[in-house]
Amino acid sequence: MVSRWLERSLLFGLGLLTVTREKVVQLVDKLVEEGEVRVEEAPKVVEKLIARGEEEREALRKLIRDEVARWAPPSRQDMEALKQKVDELTARVEELARARGRKAAQEATEQPD
Repeated sequence: MVSRWLERSLLFGLGLLTVTREKVVQLVDKLVEEGEVRVEEAPKVVEKLIARGEEEREALRKLIRDEVARWAPPSRQDMEALKQKVDELTARVEELARARGRKAAQEATEQPD
């Protein structure tokens, strides 16, 4: 629940930072005016910038999701598996303690006073 909220918040922030197609067109138009880009190249430059922005946005989204997943609380299934392992280890420790107690008692009865 918290991880989903965190992910949505981060992705919302990412959405605020993305540049719209309109802004890219304005930027390229300005580059055309300044002679940095030829008029016939402008549509290709716009598409290339938008595609690159999308690739970077998707990479950032994946990074955010991966990080959120690392911070997500364990699932109920994970908790059950962990509980089972703790129960198994507890039983083993108790078994070893009983065996050690029996061995100590046996040694005590074997020793002459």
